Amino acid sequence: MRERTSDWLCSRARIDIVVSSILPYSPLGSISARIAMTDQILTLREVAAYLKLAEKTAYKLAAEGKLPGFKVGGSWRFRREDIECWIDEQKIINNGKGNL
Repeated sequence: MRERTSDWLCSRARIDIVVSSILPYSPLGSISARIAMTDQILTLREVAAYLKLAEKTAYKLAAEGKLPGFKVGGSWRFRREDIECWIDEQKIINNGKGNL
């Protein structure tokens, strides 16, 4: 797995963790936390739609290790946070232009 050089770009998750540790405990959890949990893991189809790519292209990028994901029972899965961080990295690497 490639080393992440721009962890500072992924501060959204750290902010969420800090905020959730400050807020009072609720046995049901916050609404935003419950919504976030249902959207944390994406399928290949969902990632392709999110990135506006053909599924075949998303699969190829994942298989080549260019798109951060993992397999569960032979099917690709992706953490939304990883995809958002990957997008931020691509912006820096490509300086807003060029191919992935």
